[in-house]
Amino acid sequence: MKKLIIFILTVVALATFPSQRASAQYFDHLALGISAGVDGFGLQLAAPIGKQFQMRAGYSCLPPMWKPHKSFHFEEGEDHHDAEVDIEALVLFHNANLMFDWHPAGKGFFFSVGAFAGPSTALTVRNRNQFLAEEDWGTSGIWVGDVLVTSDPNGNVAGKIKIWPVRPYVGFGYGTPVRADKRVGFNIELGTCFTNYKVSVTGRDYSTYGTGELTEVTVTSENLNNEDKGIVDKMRKFPILPMLRFGVFFRLF
Repeated sequence: MKKLIIFILTVVALATFPSQRASAQYFDHLALGISAGVDGFGLQLAAPIGKQFQMRAGYSCLPPMWKPHKSFHFEEGEDHHDAEVDIEALVLFHNANLMFDWHPAGKGFFFSVGAFAGPSTALTVRNRNQFLAEEDWGTSGIWVGDVLVTSDPNGNVAGKIKIWPVRPYVGFGYGTPVRADKRVGFNIELGTCFTNYKVSVTGRDYSTYGTGELTEVTVTSENLNNEDKGIVDKMRKFPILPMLRFGVFFRLF
């Protein structure tokens, strides 16, 4: 009798397991989405992980569609005379992303955790117009503190805005990217990436007489004569990147 009961329970368990697995919907559907947001334009694949969770993975890119610029005053060359330099930013922001969404009600409203990963250089800044005499290209440049940032052979001086290459993400939103009963889904989400910001240039350090060692130096608002209105210093104290994104998804199967 005991063996019969165990046998019956085993058969019931084996018969029930496939239906539970099917109803849980583990990766049994896949949707392809098109997204747009602060991180640019991208593609995402979405799949369910049970009844309340979904996973999204994709890639996004913010191409250099515009080049914001502003003029700053620097000391130039060996004689440290004043030069006005029109600085422009070249935005090239591209990332892979992986998200896990929790839908408490099975669809609709969700919480999301994940990460963005990409190059540590988010923007490149450089002079928009030539400010050096052609004979000084590659030998002269601008001073950032005690560091002389020498121009390249084309007379350009460049710097970088750096962020973490891997940026944790948390957010929330509404919408269900992939559903068994709908061919098209959508989502809209608001969240934040955790990172830091560092504006840096590479040049020769003359803080110690006669050394001139090549080094990377962090740019501060003081180096910019506060013509940035303190934005560079404030960025370092605000280590997050707000994110707003919208996506439309098409179920593949």
